[in-house]
Amino acid sequence: LLYTIKFEFLQLAAAMIEFIVSKVAMVLTLGMYSTGIHTVQKIKRRGTGDIPILPFVAMATACFLWFNYGIMLGDVTLTFTNLVGTLLNCSYILLYYWYTPSKASVYKTVGCFMLLLVTMNFYSSWAHTSTQEASEFVGTIGVCITIATFASPLAQLKVVIEKKNTDSMSFPLSVMVAAQCIMWWWYGALINDTYVQFPNVCGTILAIIQLGVFFKYWDTKPNSVSGIMQSI
Repeated sequence: LLYTIKFEFLQLAAAMIEFIVSKVAMVLTLGMYSTGIHTVQKIKRRGTGDIPILPFVAMATACFLWFNYGIMLGDVTLTFTNLVGTLLNCSYILLYYWYTPSKASVYKTVGCFMLLLVTMNFYSSWAHTSTQEASEFVGTIGVCITIATFASPLAQLKVVIEKKNTDSMSFPLSVMVAAQCIMWWWYGALINDTYVQFPNVCGTILAIIQLGVFFKYWDTKPNSVSGIMQSI
């Protein structure tokens, strides 16, 4: 009887931990997606300028893939988080299109990613007979696109290192990315899903590198403390 009680307690504790980790991961991710609102507000005031459309489209694509993956697994956390992410990033794309003078580039970028999604959807439906095979295919593509999205700030890091200045980096955003990657990595381990774990391991490493670069160069400013406070 005592063994049974201990076993049930451990099961309950594990379920509680999984619930808490999933909800924290969801909140952090939705918070990261909402940072696009700041960029959109800047676009409304100053136009698109040199702001690229690619990050919005890539993020919308990644969210849509993980949304489908979540549906295939029956995972509410993955499904809801990435549904909201898809809708938010699609709204950013529409607002970008409204304000940009170069609408042809939007057509081209969105068209390429739409073709990619249609091709993958057709292939996963036609070539894979089981839901498990289809989810593995979608998960693999989702991992590749997510890693590419995480790796995109590396170009910005190069500029920071060359200039020895972190003005172009956002300290809160870097911390948020690191935190949400760690939580999704933990959640992937709890549900024993390699496709959720792997890209977030890579994202955690890249985010830690980004934070390391930030702390290496933030003290080159006249006032080191105010340098961090101004980035918040």
